[in-house]
Amino acid sequence: MKSIHPHLFLVATFLNLAAIKTAALLLPDRFYFTFSSFLFDERSVLRLQSLVIKFALPFVVAFALAALIYQARIAQTALRGSAARLDRLVDEQLDLTLTYAAFLSALLMAWPYILMWDLLIDPALAPQRLLFLIAYFVYFAGYALFARAGAEAAEAVMTRSAEWPPLTLATVADHPLMRPILSSIGAAFTAGVAAFLISGSK
Repeated sequence: MKSIHPHLFLVATFLNLAAIKTAALLLPDRFYFTFSSFLFDERSVLRLQSLVIKFALPFVVAFALAALIYQARIAQTALRGSAARLDRLVDEQLDLTLTYAAFLSALLMAWPYILMWDLLIDPALAPQRLLFLIAYFVYFAGYALFARAGAEAAEAVMTRSAEWPPLTLATVADHPLMRPILSSIGAAFTAGVAAFLISGSK
């Protein structure tokens, strides 16, 4: 049964928030995506590039954490012959935990706008609150899906076998690489929908 690992959830949420804040501090404004830039900023913001960078963050965080856990399981199995606790984490908790941690981190970063809409938003945009909230929750879903894709990509890399067939039309349905590819496509589509909704609200 799928569940969330509480300690990993806290670590993943913290790392996602740290990645977001670090990107905000280090990246030039025109490369850092925010919904406020779509709503208010008339400067030359590179919106597609900044959106790609923003959604790369949960992918990278989830990939790194998942790869570390897979590596720890490999090392523990080699030393002790088994890694039951890590096996349970990988099989039942890893994907779900990293997905929900990314969702929560995106929600926390947006919470001031959600909670204090009337104070932070131009009164002219007040009637569009519902559209804004829908777009934001679609954005949270995309953020979470990119984290899931990162975890699945780490699984594919860390468990890669020489027996894998090449990725062709004949093997595409069952190939191990298709899970992260399909998750990434779904996440990219979701992110595009969120950006379209916000752009259309201006």
